[in-house]
Amino acid sequence: MAARTTITERQHRTGATTHATDPRTYAEAADSCSIHKNAVPSTTQKTGQPLVKILVCDDDPADRELLCTCLQQITDREVVLLQPGRIDDIQYALDKRRIDLVLIDTRMPQKSGMEWLAEISKKQLAPVIMLTSPAIGRVTSQAAQEGSVGYLPKGNLSPDKLNNAVNLALDKWTRLQQAKADRERLERLATYDSLTGLYNRQAILAKLRESVNLANRYREDFSLTMLDIDHFKKVNESYGHLIGDDVLEKISALILGNIRDADIAGRYGGEEFMIILPRVNLSSSWVAAERLRAIIERTKCKDSAGNIFGLTVSQGLVAWERNDNVASLISRAEEALHKAKQKGRNRVQILLGPTLRDKV
Repeated sequence: MAARTTITERQHRTGATTHATDPRTYAEAADSCSIHKNAVPSTTQKTGQPLVKILVCDDDPADRELLCTCLQQITDREVVLLQPGRIDDIQYALDKRRIDLVLIDTRMPQKSGMEWLAEISKKQLAPVIMLTSPAIGRVTSQAAQEGSVGYLPKGNLSPDKLNNAVNLALDKWTRLQQAKADRERLERLATYDSLTGLYNRQAILAKLRESVNLANRYREDFSLTMLDIDHFKKVNESYGHLIGDDVLEKISALILGNIRDADIAGRYGGEEFMIILPRVNLSSSWVAAERLRAIIERTKCKDSAGNIFGLTVSQGLVAWERNDNVASLISRAEEALHKAKQKGRNRVQILLGPTLRDKV
């Protein structure tokens, strides 16, 4: 304890303080990094490294002071230290402030360090280094399984050991976050059309298969619209392909902005789009399709010279009928779209399948 007494005296001489007593003081500290009763000031050396906010969670005040003293001696990073002492303080710090790293003891009042680790890892709030007294293999293994990016025994703790653990944890977290972002980007590329942001052909067909399976199982109505931009080839020829891309983006935005949250839209190919309307009968679907057609007809576009031109779309609308599959629905919708084009475009054409046709 003599070493800790010396460290404590050094802390008081440098103005550092202990744990928080009121979560509201975090709001006062905010991002100013000034000294409050619950915060330890940042290290004074300006290194050019990004500021790192480290949340120190330990049930032992002496251990907290030891950790903060060691962290203050780190010279290759500028850090701001926060010392919440109660469960509410920790939750407030995680919920309301940007935390770059959490140092947490396995033994915490009310809620164990492992429980905090599981929650922080699940929400991807920040990297976590677990602290404990002796190096226990079972604890180390459990911490790793729960998502800890580092493990640090508190025995013989030194600034160098802590600095190394902090750097390794932050670097590992950066790599993990980059890998996650790369996976999400690849998933998005595999699912969404890069130009319009709608589902791509493969994804919208998968959604249609799901809709058909649900309809065949539960006999729930749904409708399918095939939408095509009228004279789109002339748009590209007259105004160029960049303006053509702008038109595709505009039509996509109009589709997304004028369908229900439950509806599913995708780019089927070229200037052709597919819209799935779950749990809607044919008459209600026609109202929705006609409304979208009228909105697009009133929309104006501009070419690169500022000249204004209009757009229209044709739609082929069909409803799921008993024993329909993906191929039969698409075939009927495309036939309906072809009839809409033959009848002059800028219209919604319904085509009944054999089940409904027999009832008419």
